[in-house]
Amino acid sequence: MLPNVTTCIATAIRAPSSSVARSFASKASKKFGGTRGTRGHGWLTKYRENRGGRQLQGKWANRDVENLSKINDKVFELGRSHAFLDFLVDKGNAGGDEEQQPDVMKKRIVVELAETALPNTVKNFLSLLEDEEGGYKNTCVTKIEKKVGICFEAAGRWCHPSVSETGRFDDEGFFISHTADKFGILSMMSPGVHKNDSRFVITTKNAPQLDGKFVAFGRVVEDVDDVLKDLESVFTKRGVPASEIKVINCGRLP
Repeated sequence: MLPNVTTCIATAIRAPSSSVARSFASKASKKFGGTRGTRGHGWLTKYRENRGGRQLQGKWANRDVENLSKINDKVFELGRSHAFLDFLVDKGNAGGDEEQQPDVMKKRIVVELAETALPNTVKNFLSLLEDEEGGYKNTCVTKIEKKVGICFEAAGRWCHPSVSETGRFDDEGFFISHTADKFGILSMMSPGVHKNDSRFVITTKNAPQLDGKFVAFGRVVEDVDDVLKDLESVFTKRGVPASEIKVINCGRLP
């Protein structure tokens, strides 16, 4: 007598046993950082506070910020130099005397540079600060990335001729972390490996994703007027500031 066709089909497609299901769930947990429901209650609050485990924070979940800050300090202690940048922020008023316009702000930040650890990168930056024609003076902020920082570019676009004749120079090293300080790290904006030119960014957020990609070479040490907060708050359209933010003066400090 032939077996019932319906019985055969039901036997072939029956659900897996509980032990098989548990084994699959265990493998999924190890591979994907957990199964459904592992986030638990309050996961969004923990995520915003940079807590909650690797599956929420990615590879930067367990970063030792205190140790990275100490390493940064040691890099600058090897030898440092200082520079300044003066900004003029025009929030909309046009014409007239700048001193009588409440929407025009003149503010300064002071930065320290890791000159001994990154001599070539710092030389390029200082040379462009002092270059009257192809440097940073009288240039405008090119972009403001709300989750990263404020982007700058020299008038000549490329690096200083004294550093490289090709317009670009190699990465010197990734000694300074973008994670250690809350904000104010100066870093080259390289479009690829060994392709540094004049573009750089001043971070306004913790940016561990830049470690190993951009060469950080300095940090803000004086920002009495909260310049970075003011610049970050400027309204942007797809990252481009709606108001003109100009570097009216810059240079090296003794």
